Amino acid sequence: MNILSRSVVILALFLLITETGAIEPRTKGVGVSSSDIAADSLLKEADAVFQKRDYATALDHYVKAYEQARSEFNHSVEVEALSQIARMNLVLGNVEPGRGDLSTVAERATDSDPMGWSRYLSVKGRFEWKDDDLSAAAETFGQMFTYCNSNALWGRAVDAANMLSIVSETPEKQIEWSRKGIEAAEATDVESWLGPLWNNLAGIYYDLKQFDSSLSCYQKARDYHWRFSGEVAKLYADYHVGMSHRMVGDFAEARQWLRPVLAWAERLENHSVIGQACEDLGEIAIASGDSKEGVKMLRRARDSYKAEKFDQTWPEIWENINQRLKKLGG
Repeated sequence: MNILSRSVVILALFLLITETGAIEPRTKGVGVSSSDIAADSLLKEADAVFQKRDYATALDHYVKAYEQARSEFNHSVEVEALSQIARMNLVLGNVEPGRGDLSTVAERATDSDPMGWSRYLSVKGRFEWKDDDLSAAAETFGQMFTYCNSNALWGRAVDAANMLSIVSETPEKQIEWSRKGIEAAEATDVESWLGPLWNNLAGIYYDLKQFDSSLSCYQKARDYHWRFSGEVAKLYADYHVGMSHRMVGDFAEARQWLRPVLAWAERLENHSVIGQACEDLGEIAIASGDSKEGVKMLRRARDSYKAEKFDQTWPEIWENINQRLKKLGG
């Protein structure tokens, strides 16, 4: 079976969710240094790089924003930039340096500064989440949700609701917070969040094996990804729709989605999607009575998973494909 575990869904969301309100970096003129640019502009530039998921470069930009903010005595930007320095270190695996940065932020942040305080809570909750302290993370993100709503920080309120759907310990709470995040995004015109939000809700229903509901949510997620997201996110969105059609037993419709997805993934040399599409198409072939073709596709899926190093990073999926092939004599 093609199993997308809850941990996989969460990891994907952790990489994709970004702060709202960033702008594209402006082109700097010759001879213009970071010290000639205001700290708040440097912070916006750093946020724009972060949205592109270039975390190492974003870290450098946040450091420049932090240093400029200190030279300007701009306390709010200083807290925001240092919070994001901690978050970039967390994403990049530099957990202890990031924890030290966050400790410094905790000493400087104040709830009288909405921008700095909300950013601090966002990063604090993510550290608690990665420490597997879900109750503490839920408390922090709950505080952030209430605070951001009170201060009209709508995008950050949606971020908090989305993270609450991830850290909540029961499916009922996960669904409740997913719905709240979607409602908040729809009500406050931050539609760019709706692709990840619907995707997260789809993943919850998938884990519950409520595949009809999962398909409906993945279809809605696709609509928003195709409006607001980049090519890779669109590729995954199409894959999830095809995968969901297989799970509800609509094999003909699943093939209509998965075959173009496979060709698209081959063009991008995206071995993760190649592997998943091949696994789904293989299972469809087996269920339709063509075991030879099915085993062939499952072998190709395994090769793609190996190329993507799933044997190291996603051992559950790696073990599943190997056990499936062993059972089939492949």
